[in-house]
Amino acid sequence: MKINYDITVEDGQSFEIDLFRPEDATGIARLFYKVYGPSYPIETYYIPKKIIEENQKKHIYSIVARTEKGDIIAHGAIYRSSPPNQELYEGGQYLVLPSYRKTFAIYKINRYIFDILIPRLTIDGIYGESVCNHIISQKIASRSGTTDVAIEIDVMPQETYTKEQSASGRVSCIIQLRPYNDSKQEVFIPSIYRKEIDYILKDLNIQRTITYSTEPIPCDIKSNISVNFFPYASVGRFNVIMGGSDFDMVVEELEQKGRDNNTLIFQFFINLEQPWAGRIIEKLRKKGYFLGGYIPAWFKNDGILMQKTLTIPDFNSIKLYTEKAKKLLEIIKSDREQLTL
Repeated sequence: MKINYDITVEDGQSFEIDLFRPEDATGIARLFYKVYGPSYPIETYYIPKKIIEENQKKHIYSIVARTEKGDIIAHGAIYRSSPPNQELYEGGQYLVLPSYRKTFAIYKINRYIFDILIPRLTIDGIYGESVCNHIISQKIASRSGTTDVAIEIDVMPQETYTKEQSASGRVSCIIQLRPYNDSKQEVFIPSIYRKEIDYILKDLNIQRTITYSTEPIPCDIKSNISVNFFPYASVGRFNVIMGGSDFDMVVEELEQKGRDNNTLIFQFFINLEQPWAGRIIEKLRKKGYFLGGYIPAWFKNDGILMQKTLTIPDFNSIKLYTEKAKKLLEIIKSDREQLTL
């Protein structure tokens, strides 16, 4: 069925915040089109049938602001995304019609997610990738009890924000996370990042035994890496479930595949369950990768983000809400500057 995306929604209607119903799907698709035009990189949100299917499978929990006429004027969600740990949900897809942005719709959706939806679920945590071309979403997430743990440099293309003209180049994102149902674990970290990791962990209510990683990579272990290329965003995201003796060769192959497909941003998430995780990170640093941050429960176990950009980041354009985030950006910038390529 072809959808008319350009139907006008009457201004000034009252609305309620509610969990998704199948009849909301067309309104959500129109909302995404109204805000992003055809440029949003996830096609699911333009196709009502897919929106319904993903909500029914519990891959997405959509929360909407719905008027009495059934119009959808705002949306937010938690959903299964990039982490290998499928019980670590991403929170996001927050958007509101321009004519309703002076209401408290997004704030109320966020409160519904944290106060009503999440207590009904058994999950390991919620994280968000808040854009850094403004601080609004960072502020909302921070006030919901998340803490800043990583910054993804230049991860979003400028084209995503063309319709609203809110970016003059690629956009960085900050990962903000709130853990739930945490259990104690031992993590193996490289000593080079000891102070940085201590800083990131200081305001996270989690139990960790930190061991400095000194073991060599076993000769009989092969790498196990989940691979995701996002062509529209020019991003390659790789989850190193297990780093093995062939890691250098595998990275070279992934980078070549990325360059062949115009990938500009390369991200490796390293599983800190491995006693030789430090060696894996050393290999990445030698290839031009710098610290992105520390993400609890990414693999069920924690992970470290290492990243490489083929862009020249404009660090001064990155807008951050908290003092911790600003310090984290200084750490990341300093680590990048220390690389010898």
